[in-house]
Amino acid sequence: MPKQKPVEQTGEMLVARESFAFRYEGSDHHFIGGQTRVRAGHPILKGREHLFEPIKADYEIEQATAAPGESRG
Repeated sequence: MPKQKPVEQTGEMLVARESFAFRYEGSDHHFIGGQTRVRAGHPILKGREHLFEPIKADYEIEQATAAPGESRG
């Protein structure tokens, strides 16, 4: 199984776990739990990574054809 990259290197989207606010670069920023999204690696996350989690898809894309070495039933 391939080793997973750290979240900050995947470019995936993260969503706030809970609502909170803080001052960043001289401005107040408000995050709403379950709604506010941030791209992994954005500087606003530094030191606040624990306040976010990866977004889970409600619907995945089904692969139309079998990958090499994969059998389809």
